[in-house]
Amino acid sequence: MFAFHFLHYKLTFDPIYAVEILNQMWDSEPVGTTSIVLTSAGLLLTLAFKLLDFGWDWYKERARQGKLKIELAAEQAGHGELALCAIVSNIGKEPIVVRDIGYAKPRLFGTEFIRATLADNPLPHSLNARDLLRIFITEEDADLNALTDSFRVKDSMGKIWEAPEAEIRKGRRQLKTLRATLARLNQTPPAKRVRLEELQSSAPISTQN
Repeated sequence: MFAFHFLHYKLTFDPIYAVEILNQMWDSEPVGTTSIVLTSAGLLLTLAFKLLDFGWDWYKERARQGKLKIELAAEQAGHGELALCAIVSNIGKEPIVVRDIGYAKPRLFGTEFIRATLADNPLPHSLNARDLLRIFITEEDADLNALTDSFRVKDSMGKIWEAPEAEIRKGRRQLKTLRATLARLNQTPPAKRVRLEELQSSAPISTQN
């Protein structure tokens, strides 16, 4: 019998008693069942490690790929026309070729990508990591209401990138505000311009108290 101290406790170990317990377990438990349990546990651990390895490789591949970020803003073009400015940037690590822009049109099964044809078309355009592209779309180029409802970008691999819902709401709100402002300015008659020299000659301002 062996005795040793662990913290404040005195523990004893009897080898003969331990061998008897092992013999009883061996006699009561069939060897086939024990081997099946151990084999199953080994297979489960192997499968778990394989899944973890696959998930890590998939995560690294996704983190290495390119990723597009889309920002929308309403602007005023020349001659009082409305325009939509789309800033497309690559926040990933691999380059992406932006091929087309457009919007989604509902169909019976899913949606259809409707391409927007631009007069001054900068596409296709390759975006390296941290590069950005500014696209200017006027009312003559496309339906701005449809674009602000569901703005889409298609790359050279055929993948379609959707603008975030927050950017969609922001672009729609800015477009509505700018359209109302331009309509109000067009209805207002032009004010008469008076030269500052005429005001000063007709009613000079005195600086004396």
